[in-house]
Amino acid sequence: MINLMFCGNQFDGVLIALLSILKHTNEELTVYMLTMDLTDIKEKYKPITQEQAELAEKILKKKNKNNKFILIDCTKLYKDLMKKNKNSKTHYTPYIFLRLFSDKIKELPDKVLYLDSDLVIYKDIKEVYDYDVTDYDIACSRDFLGRFFINAHYKNSGVLLMNLKRMRKNKCLEKAREMCMNRKMVLPDQTALNESCEKILELPDNCNEQNKRKEDTIIRHFSMRLKWFPYPGFQNYKPWHVDDVHKHYKIFDYDDIIEEWRKVKNEQ
Repeated sequence: MINLMFCGNQFDGVLIALLSILKHTNEELTVYMLTMDLTDIKEKYKPITQEQAELAEKILKKKNKNNKFILIDCTKLYKDLMKKNKNSKTHYTPYIFLRLFSDKIKELPDKVLYLDSDLVIYKDIKEVYDYDVTDYDIACSRDFLGRFFINAHYKNSGVLLMNLKRMRKNKCLEKAREMCMNRKMVLPDQTALNESCEKILELPDNCNEQNKRKEDTIIRHFSMRLKWFPYPGFQNYKPWHVDDVHKHYKIFDYDDIIEEWRKVKNEQ
């Protein structure tokens, strides 16, 4: 059994990630989807729906009848614990904070692999899940840009192998939430995890490759990129921005997954 967790409301990204996982992984999967309805703040902050959850589970069960997709509404948790925080008005959406509630959600098991919804998986996800985190709070890879601009071992929070048993005991997620509540940060949830976790196992880059795919890449993360030519700037195209990914990144190696994703969308 592999326990996976996604957070947010980007269903296209979740579908693409799941389809790419199913291509390479035969292990039984339980997928937890944390979402929330914040349409009172912005109309676009709509949650993942029950209908979408049922569609995701249907796709999962085509591979293994025991696979599950469990939708968890965290609206009340967010409003009770973090609605008025120092980082609520950034270019990020409030959904970045959802992973920080993991200790409060009784449905989540002791060990879970959190994945951002802008990922494509190229090998068996079990290779990441099987890392031993018994003596660690989390396991994660270094941030590609952060290692140059923040510190050499600054971690990216897009792929987190979480030991929730330990994290609930040492209250590091509670500390992370308090940091986000009281201290304004450029990368709030990520910096809070870097600073609040007592012990972090550093995973190799192939578990969360944020630059170019290599032969051993397991997970490719379409995070923000710094480009130098023809002039310095940032690019932030996601797996579902297919035309832009083709044009600007010259990436075509998951087009088979995109074809499946389009078929699913047409059947909705």
